[in-house]
Amino acid sequence: MRRTRSLAALLLLLPVAGAVRAEGVPEKGEGTIALLGGARLIPQHGFLSTVRQDGRSISQQQFQPQGSLFLGFMPDEDLHVTIGLGYGLDKYQISGGDLSVTSFTILLGADTPLFRGKGWEIFGGGGLGYSLNTLSRNGTNTESNSTAGYLALGFRRQLAGLVALVIEDRYTVASASYPPLNSSVNVGGNLVSVGLLFHFLSPEDKGHPHAPGE
Repeated sequence: MRRTRSLAALLLLLPVAGAVRAEGVPEKGEGTIALLGGARLIPQHGFLSTVRQDGRSISQQQFQPQGSLFLGFMPDEDLHVTIGLGYGLDKYQISGGDLSVTSFTILLGADTPLFRGKGWEIFGGGGLGYSLNTLSRNGTNTESNSTAGYLALGFRRQLAGLVALVIEDRYTVASASYPPLNSSVNVGGNLVSVGLLFHFLSPEDKGHPHAPGE
């Protein structure tokens, strides 16, 4: 239901556009830098159940913050490759000592336009990488790293010059083992983020615009 609402929200942002095909954001040959921030909803049914079965009370903040930096390049008009760095903080109130989880993600990914108009596009993508996690409780830190994979659906809209607006809904699958509580913590979840994308040509390409059809 939440994913359906997210898609509907993206579609409402589309401008009234004709059927004429136009370049999206970014364009072929451009490098990109994207800075995003948002809120993450993290399903924790298994972890919460395990802790409660041990006789402890536990509560979870429904939405957790995360920030991301993406560096990318568009070698083809239908392919945008990226490397993403993310940082998130999760907190849980547990009897006997609260738990905080910090996650640093490194993700290699790619996306492609699904719909495109003049100065805007809806894109879909995915990728794989690692989640480096530190779980802290009662002054003790536990390192628990894992692989991670994600799928994303997003919207880009040109604002001015080299700057574009980005809205993205991303679902990441990753979990961190936590032996002190005999369980695993979900460090993925659904992230809705908003930010800016800067797209630019490399210095040697400046002054050499793309020929029609390239």
